[in-house]
Amino acid sequence: TLRGDNAMSTLFGHVKGAFTGAVTPRAGLLREADGGVLFLDEIGELGLDEQAMLLKAIEEKHFYPVGSDSEVKSDFQLIAGTNRDLRHEIRAGRFREDLFHRLNVVPIRVPALSERREDIAELVEYFVDMISASQGLPKRIVGDDAVAVLQVHPWPGNIRQLRNNIERLLILASGDPAETITA
Repeated sequence: TLRGDNAMSTLFGHVKGAFTGAVTPRAGLLREADGGVLFLDEIGELGLDEQAMLLKAIEEKHFYPVGSDSEVKSDFQLIAGTNRDLRHEIRAGRFREDLFHRLNVVPIRVPALSERREDIAELVEYFVDMISASQGLPKRIVGDDAVAVLQVHPWPGNIRQLRNNIERLLILASGDPAETITA
């Protein structure tokens, strides 16, 4: 989550000596995204100052790195995600309405996992493959009974919670690598 001075430096970069600990310059995500696309997850967590600077950078395609007197240019497209209701955050004074309207060009609502239980079996298979490969764990088959249990769980943590649970199952599973994980 980007917030405060860390958010400014991460997004906009900084020059050497801009603040304590800035021993080398940093380009920042916006400059690194020049000519491409930047995805910012949980944009609703940004503070109002960062939101104002981000709006200017999106609109004008240039900005000042932290501690710099020289603007840098960056032409990028921005995709933003959030689990917050940004209209509510606007009413509460925590999100800038002008930034909301600038970002809300093509809104895509991804339903909660509890609203698309039919996707769980495929997601389980994907996570088993991905986690097994990335962590060098034996690939296991998740049985139909285990998938049925996973499909009725409410999943308040959505896909992140499902992924975490699959990882836990794979790590804790014992026995023959070809063994099926059951409920």
